Amino acid sequence: VGNWWALGGAIAIIFLSPQVFRLTGHYSMSYVFAVPIMWWLLIKCYSTQKIIWSWVIFVYMLLFFYTHPYLGMILAFFGIVFWMLQAIIDRKQIVPSIIKIGIQIILPIVLFQGSILLTDVHLNRLSNPAGFYNYYASWKSLIIPHDGPLQPLASFLKINIGNWESWAYIGFPTLIFAGIIGGYLWKIRKGFDFKSFLKRELIVFLIAAYLILLFAFCFPLKYGWLHWLADLFGPLKQFRILGRFTWIFYYVFTIATIVGVYRLSREKKYLNYLFVGALVFYAFEFTPVHQRTADHITRDKNEFKKENISPEISSLIEFAKAGDYDAILFLPFQHMSSENIMILGAENANREAFLLSYHTGLPLMNSISSRMSLTESINFNNYFSPAFMEKELTYDLPDSAHILLVKNKDPINVMELRMVWESEKIFENEMFTAFDFNQHEWNSSKRFKEVLAKNDNASYELNDNWRSDTNDVWFIYSSYDTINDGLTDKEIFGGAGALKGVKEGWNTILSLEPNQIEEGDYVIRFWYDLQTDRPDITAVMEEVREDTALWLSSFNVFESTVIVNKWCLVEMEFTVSSKMEKLNILLTGNGSREPFIVDELLIQKANDAALFREESMDGIPYIIYNNYWLAENSFQRK
Repeated sequence: VGNWWALGGAIAIIFLSPQVFRLTGHYSMSYVFAVPIMWWLLIKCYSTQKIIWSWVIFVYMLLFFYTHPYLGMILAFFGIVFWMLQAIIDRKQIVPSIIKIGIQIILPIVLFQGSILLTDVHLNRLSNPAGFYNYYASWKSLIIPHDGPLQPLASFLKINIGNWESWAYIGFPTLIFAGIIGGYLWKIRKGFDFKSFLKRELIVFLIAAYLILLFAFCFPLKYGWLHWLADLFGPLKQFRILGRFTWIFYYVFTIATIVGVYRLSREKKYLNYLFVGALVFYAFEFTPVHQRTADHITRDKNEFKKENISPEISSLIEFAKAGDYDAILFLPFQHMSSENIMILGAENANREAFLLSYHTGLPLMNSISSRMSLTESINFNNYFSPAFMEKELTYDLPDSAHILLVKNKDPINVMELRMVWESEKIFENEMFTAFDFNQHEWNSSKRFKEVLAKNDNASYELNDNWRSDTNDVWFIYSSYDTINDGLTDKEIFGGAGALKGVKEGWNTILSLEPNQIEEGDYVIRFWYDLQTDRPDITAVMEEVREDTALWLSSFNVFESTVIVNKWCLVEMEFTVSSKMEKLNILLTGNGSREPFIVDELLIQKANDAALFREESMDGIPYIIYNNYWLAENSFQRK
């Protein structure tokens, strides 16, 4: 195209780019040049047929895999689909296309993944993250404006354009250009050489972009009857936010329409004026996006500069730097890790924790990181389990580790309160309190030995092999042993069976009538299988009265801090009223239709006598205390 068209179109495409939203967080995915330069390199390789360009693309791909794997795979899809189309169009290009795919795409992926396998010492990383069936794009992501002069119309019509991750709005002028080109092609359809048209370089790129767009739409994998296909190609599900793959279509389609209208403008001069108007309209569409982004990323002063932080955190930093500390543990604790289990904590506390770590140079036990080791994440969650449970994380820390425990003014939970109560206060100001944390006292066997003593005194035999120190104990126990449905041993926590269901709608795992449970305070505990699928659901205790459903209690299963052998404990306290007509224990379905398994459910009266039972799992004897499973050999490591 002409220089002025190229400059104007480039500015419009740059500033309307969907990658601008990554400037608020995913910085390594905000490089707008990534896709256009890959496209330019593919053009050079196609037009010159020189092998040197394949090696240039190899280097470019490798750089972007190490910049961000998402960008690497987006570019990889672009290259693979384009060269496959070339091989389909011209059979003489089959072998050259395979060679190009090998050098440009396969080799960088092998080197990148190989380096990870050789250097990554963390086991059991999540291979199936959430979102594959949630964050895909649609046509509305492309053609419905999220900002600009037409956005109020979309809001008035109540059009849902989906999650912002899937946005790749191509611009209203682009739609007009596409309409003009479509009208022209329809007009000349009788003498139009369709086969020759499809072989044109730009059209091949456009077809490649459209095929990748289908993947961004999760088509056809989003349909339940084809989920098995996505499971068959497991690595595909690593890329959970498919909406990002629309970026290729955004660049290719927008450029293609501008090129098409420019070529028509050589005969129809008025299209030059239309293009000038289109540039003005593009500006009206992208300006609000950049204003909003600028407001977001400049709303706070740069707190990496010490002069911009509060006096309270500044004094805490000086205190921490003066002490002989090896790490910081900040409360409320946050450990967003494997996407399978996590501790949510509080956003403000996590921000302060990161600032404290940055300015002191001390490692932080708090964390926000995706796809961490499940084993390590379990150890972090279990670190906040009851005092009678062994804390495996202790053995991963240096024996002499000197840990500074810090809390701000945000509310903390019971286990975090116990952590504070059992530590010595050494610093305090208006915003923060610091403690000298003793990790060995935190992992003391004292409470475990008390449980052992209670177990020895539990001489009264009750139903289902439960024991207590009195025979006047009320409880409801469901082992689900009569339900098996072909479950393997690993899919059963205790006994001979477990309850298996599918995450969709409301899943009832137990219902009780008024004659089965009386008015009063209770606690329920049951176990959820982490290995079958992630616990991305909520457990709910629901009371039904006069056609009204009330939530008595709820529990985010992924926040469980009691995990044994890849099973996590769900625990809820609730009160039954005299008006109760039915009591339901529910799991909220997330619509993924993935399976879930629960086992070993126990309901007790609050503050009633303790219940005990003994059972073995994987050859290890366990003492079961109020449905907490405690290995008999706990606290014997040195």
